Amino acid sequence: MSREISSDFSNLLEFIKKYNLQGHSGNGDFLKILSQQHKKFYSYLTCIAELIHLSKDKSITPTISEKQLAFITESCSDIGSALFVMTHGAYKASKMMLRSSIETFNKGFNLDSIPDIDQEKSVFVIFDNIKALPFFNQEPQKTLFDSIHHDYKLLCQDTHTASDINMQHITALNYFPTFDLIEAAQVSEILMRLVASYNTIICIKYNDHFQKMHHRNKENIIENIPKTFRPLIHGIS
Repeated sequence: MSREISSDFSNLLEFIKKYNLQGHSGNGDFLKILSQQHKKFYSYLTCIAELIHLSKDKSITPTISEKQLAFITESCSDIGSALFVMTHGAYKASKMMLRSSIETFNKGFNLDSIPDIDQEKSVFVIFDNIKALPFFNQEPQKTLFDSIHHDYKLLCQDTHTASDINMQHITALNYFPTFDLIEAAQVSEILMRLVASYNTIICIKYNDHFQKMHHRNKENIIENIPKTFRPLIHGIS
């Protein structure tokens, strides 16, 4: 190892030892954005936990397979990772995790209708096949899925670095942690929109599961669904 590399590694270790997010804890804008995302993330975690618990009851229809739940749970994990790296200021990485959450959600949610969807390599084909399903030709599912697809296209611009605005230009690790209100707000808006869509679609398709959830968990989930769709979810028999 060269002298320069050894010296720089020592600096890296010192940086890691001192690294913390305490500087963000007093920033009102940061706390507001973090709180908004946490609320949505918590509701999705709650929804997944209830689905896993209720999946053991085979009398509830439609049933959810373990494979479906594995993908849907991973989509929730991706949301959590997106939130985590956002807190450090890694906005491009956060958007890439949100993009991954869409891909895993699409596979898990639709695996019962398209059994080989997890084998399809083309994301374009996946979106086209899902849009053709009767479930997504009904409202509000169609509008919600169109919103997910729109966000996916936005996130792809960052993944493929479409232009200067999709670049973060990180040249040193001591750039972190950082906070940019505009960048963080953009990530937050997409994350909250995605989770609201995920929860709404889940509660429509698996409404029997939703109705059997613990009342406190139902409240935490429904409060993070757009008000427009709440009567529908409560009213499905």
